[in-house]
Amino acid sequence: MERENNALLALRDGAVAVVVSFFFFYLGFGEFIFVFPLLLLSTRFKKKVSALAILVEAFIVVFYTYLNRAEGELSLLLMLFELYIPLSLLAAGMTWLISEGKRIGIRLLLALLPSILFFIILYVFLEQEPALLDSFLILAEDVFEALLSPFINFGAMDGTLVSFIIETILLVIASLIIPLVLCFVCATCFSFESVLHSRESDWEDRVARLELDGRAIWIFLALWVLVLLFRFISVPTIAVVALFNVTLSYTILYAVQGFSVLYYNMRKKGRKLKSYTLFLILLAIALFIPGINFIIVLGLPLIGVLETFIELRR
Repeated sequence: MERENNALLALRDGAVAVVVSFFFFYLGFGEFIFVFPLLLLSTRFKKKVSALAILVEAFIVVFYTYLNRAEGELSLLLMLFELYIPLSLLAAGMTWLISEGKRIGIRLLLALLPSILFFIILYVFLEQEPALLDSFLILAEDVFEALLSPFINFGAMDGTLVSFIIETILLVIASLIIPLVLCFVCATCFSFESVLHSRESDWEDRVARLELDGRAIWIFLALWVLVLLFRFISVPTIAVVALFNVTLSYTILYAVQGFSVLYYNMRKKGRKLKSYTLFLILLAIALFIPGINFIIVLGLPLIGVLETFIELRR
């Protein structure tokens, strides 16, 4: 009887979590945190309940996107682009559950791996279908012209210049896609871990002491040197996109370390502030306060890098 009651509770809570998660996904702007309710199930039930809920959510998201797909020959490609972030985040959530017990750097890398594989598959698919890629670029040009026409007079520009602007925008988006997924993964997993360990006395100490391997700084610096070097030599576009994705993802990891350093020093000064509260404050500032958000975006990685050379936690 008790086992049946637990199963019914798991089914009820799982259904609620799936509905709430889909609501966040439907809103669009809540997509960055829509896996969070599904992960929370593992705080009350076995991990397999949360994993099953993630699979159900993935099916619902794919089915909903399929029903609302665009018409025409580009429908499949547009559907894949639309599913890229949600499926990457769902896969990351599943990977985070499975990798419990491993070092945080390894867990983040494993969580990011599905999005990297998905990115490679999309690239190979487009390489094999050049006509489809050309059609997509034409569609993207029309969409961006419509979106940017209130700010840019495309009618007064040469067609070649318009195409260059659109291709540059697409290149920037492609260069930021994996770092964006990593930001969402970090936000979701930190929220989940904060709830999971909220009653553990040493959780806040662990956040305040979070530190990357000191040797990682040389990879970080080498990547930024390559970024500068690529400005002066001609390389394939895919190499530039891959380099920016890797470099910016590495930069986000140093932003995580910078957050840890900042939190450590705030606790040292006696401020009774939980790490998750500080995270929400910084997130709100970064999203809604122009000017200061730029300081946070640059400041946290810089603090993380400086921590490697200067002891900022004393």
